[in-house]
Amino acid sequence: MRPAKAADRQQGFTLLEVIVALVIAGFALGAKLESLESGMAGSSRADHNLRALSIARSQLAAVTAMPALQPGTQNYAVADHFHSTVDIRQIALSGTQGNVDRLGLFSISVTVTRDGAARAMTLTGRTVRPAAVQE
Repeated sequence: MRPAKAADRQQGFTLLEVIVALVIAGFALGAKLESLESGMAGSSRADHNLRALSIARSQLAAVTAMPALQPGTQNYAVADHFHSTVDIRQIALSGTQGNVDRLGLFSISVTVTRDGAARAMTLTGRTVRPAAVQE
């Protein structure tokens, strides 16, 4: 048979062991919450980038589908605080061949930004259309 003091020591945890376990659990919980917060911020940033890319792609497609282009810069306010700038430049002009209309090579740049964001999404493309300026 065991003495009464030995049996009492074997039951339960000491106060020091409980405090150490709580401190370790607190650090683990803090690390989990911090990683969750950074994951949520990254998800929000990825969502904004995806929306900006979608807006830029649709505007670039719309401009390249136009039958005639006029060089210049246009600004648009888009939903959810996004803004886009469409820059059209004529970078080359075909030679003359009788009464045939001259063709121009156009460079199109679409830049999309969001209010308060330092980042911008820029897409570029080129297309051939009737020349904007007849010389």
